[in-house]
Amino acid sequence: MGNNGLSCRKATFEDIPALRELFRETVTTVNRRDYTEEETADWASCMDGRARWEELIDGMYVVVATDATGGIMGFAAINGEGYLHSMFVHKDCQRQGVATLLLGVMEEYARSKGIGVITSEVSITARPFFERKGYVVEKEQRVRANRLYMTNFKMRKQLGITKDVLETCRLIMRSWKDTDAETLYEYAKDPDVGPMAGWPPHESVEHSREIIRTVFAAPETYAVTLKDTGEPIGCAGIMVGKGLHERPFGTDEAEIGYWIGRCHWGNGYAPEAVDMLLRRCFTQLGMSAVWCAYYDGNHQSRRVMDKCGFSYHHTETDKPSPLGDIRTEHFMRITKTEWENGKTVK
Repeated sequence: MGNNGLSCRKATFEDIPALRELFRETVTTVNRRDYTEEETADWASCMDGRARWEELIDGMYVVVATDATGGIMGFAAINGEGYLHSMFVHKDCQRQGVATLLLGVMEEYARSKGIGVITSEVSITARPFFERKGYVVEKEQRVRANRLYMTNFKMRKQLGITKDVLETCRLIMRSWKDTDAETLYEYAKDPDVGPMAGWPPHESVEHSREIIRTVFAAPETYAVTLKDTGEPIGCAGIMVGKGLHERPFGTDEAEIGYWIGRCHWGNGYAPEAVDMLLRRCFTQLGMSAVWCAYYDGNHQSRRVMDKCGFSYHHTETDKPSPLGDIRTEHFMRITKTEWENGKTVK
């Protein structure tokens, strides 16, 4: 969806060397703020052996977050009972929205399995983040890492509705479901849809189902469905935080991404969905400005932005896309004041 370089996929055995290094470096640097050198060294040694990683990947749902080049920025693992076993973000990728994305994926996976509560054993370092995400401390405890005992917190969260359901004149925008995979594949396999936005065509129904469980599980990512039939026809979402593009991006600014299946082009569904997301950004999420971006030649996307009141901001050249090629990218922006002065889609 859109041009967002941050995405998730399921972990594989080929990822183990990178995951092992990420885990060790994060524990011995980021967690060193709250634990002694001896404690972090003992903790990091817990996952030195390859067999431990193979057991984790085989036995749990393990997801990695990657950047536009495929580099691993973080990972998370959850079991079938809703126990969040681990979540770590690379020491150089802190405060870029990686943890929020990973946690959203874990929570969406739990919901897809009918799990109503997530539990975890959370470090001193991570406790504030989890509390901001609605987790509560059940108890402080001393647990054994490898040889040493360390302090952490048993935390839990009661899962509610994944995200709000948004409604327009003709559309319902809701969470993606596993049962949407076949329909998603029919649209997303089209080479005229994904590549122009920087993502590859889907290869199978299973590929689409994995995207639903990872990328589309992110907060504020919606299936765009027809109100009359309930059929998903595309995807639209709001991204908040740093790491989306290398440009100034305020904490009260967001980015919108979207796509619609080709057989539904020309019906005005994309502007209708984007206008609803703008309304949500400015009236519910407290945003002061919203960005959109499109690659050179994607005239359909530019027309949607024009209809929704976006204004041209700047162009960046020689940018690697998530597909690995070099492109020119154009950025559009609308402020809350501009939106309030012309709320109707043109």
